[in-house]
Amino acid sequence: MSVAPMLDWTDRHCRYFHRLLTRHTLLYTEMVTTGALLHGDVARHLRFNTQEHPVALQLGGSEPADLAHCALLGEQWGYDEINLNCGCPSERVQRGAFGACLMAEPQLVADCVKAMVDVASVPITVKHRIGIDKTESYDFVRDFVGTVAQAGCDVFTVHARNAWLKGLSPKENREVPPLRYELAYRLKTDFPALTIVVNGGIVGTELMHAHLQHVDGVMIGREAYHNPWTMVDW
Repeated sequence: MSVAPMLDWTDRHCRYFHRLLTRHTLLYTEMVTTGALLHGDVARHLRFNTQEHPVALQLGGSEPADLAHCALLGEQWGYDEINLNCGCPSERVQRGAFGACLMAEPQLVADCVKAMVDVASVPITVKHRIGIDKTESYDFVRDFVGTVAQAGCDVFTVHARNAWLKGLSPKENREVPPLRYELAYRLKTDFPALTIVVNGGIVGTELMHAHLQHVDGVMIGREAYHNPWTMVDW
């Protein structure tokens, strides 16, 4: 099990609290942009308590060289995994040309992943949606995963909703586009060697165990914040 990266929520204080409740759950930072690390206070963005392990750093960016530099920083600071955000639909993130809009450019994502894989020894992973806007073809997400996997990524966290880049707020993007868990299941069937983690609307341990009959992992988001005792048995 893992806890999703949530802006303004999963800071180091929240993660430390979660670690008091669960020994093995993988915890994620808030998304940290490459610009914040290249031009800002690195320590403020990357410091964490060693008791948080296992903990992953999520990066937002779309320039391979910048991401490589930041992935190396993340490894040097002791993170167990570096994750690339390909799922955030906010307009601010779109203006930065990263997040969910990157799903339209799978080769660019592959280049970003390869640049990070080449410099870092920790796992490089991707969190993404099942589609963007009204594109609901399974082929879209299948081809995205297939292209990025060839660059050296073998862990994909699938938020099982489309990201509507226009017309919906980030909050609405977590609620309005329908959940289609079956697409994540199909990815696991089509790419059995990859680790597929499903995310989106997962509440309660019964549903978590049901998903684990089809995929390798589950990621919870707001459930970890509103009902943290969910994690006690993990």
